[in-house]
Amino acid sequence: MGRLDFLYCMELPHRAVAVYLYLYDRANRDGECWPSIPTIARELKLSESTVRRQSRT
Repeated sequence: MGRLDFLYCMELPHRAVAVYLYLYDRANRDGECWPSIPTIARELKLSESTVRRQSRT
């Protein structure tokens, strides 16, 4: 089993999974990261409103 198996079992929309993986990938050793919504949107090629919606999922 992988560390992220729980994520794949949650039946989240694929965009929410993408945002979670983005944040997970950029987190420091303490699990913290603070990218802005415009940065996430630009790097994932999503709209800012989509990133905001998926961040609440």
